[in-house]
Amino acid sequence: MDETGSIDIEDYGPYAIYAAFLQLDINYSFARCLDALQMFDDVATGRSAREVYPGEVHSAVITKQSVIVQHLFLDDRRVEVPFNIALEALEQFAVLLLSRPLPPGAVRVYRPDLPRLHGELHLWESTWKRPHPYRGRLGIPTQGSE
Repeated sequence: MDETGSIDIEDYGPYAIYAAFLQLDINYSFARCLDALQMFDDVATGRSAREVYPGEVHSAVITKQSVIVQHLFLDDRRVEVPFNIALEALEQFAVLLLSRPLPPGAVRVYRPDLPRLHGELHLWESTWKRPHPYRGRLGIPTQGSE
């Protein structure tokens, strides 16, 4: 992350398409990141055998063995990443998003009375009617935002 809060994804060799997925489809949205973390956790714990993250530029199919990322408009832009490598990169991206300051003049519409992360968690948990599986991990609070 640079001094302006922009996250720069370097060339990650064979996983560059996965890095592009993180940058373009998760982007700076912690809400989207919470969705992706939940999908990975559901697969890792066996709650789901397969999850599909439908991004705006890429689609990611998540299984316990691997994550297959396919560009939606360019057929030759596809990569298969081992699950553990993809999860580690997503978790690192989530930590970066948590530490990223809000841009100057940003207006929070949903629950501006709560700290940003608590507001995002409240929205996610209100929508999905379950506690987020990453509570207590990656700096995501165990309690609060209820």
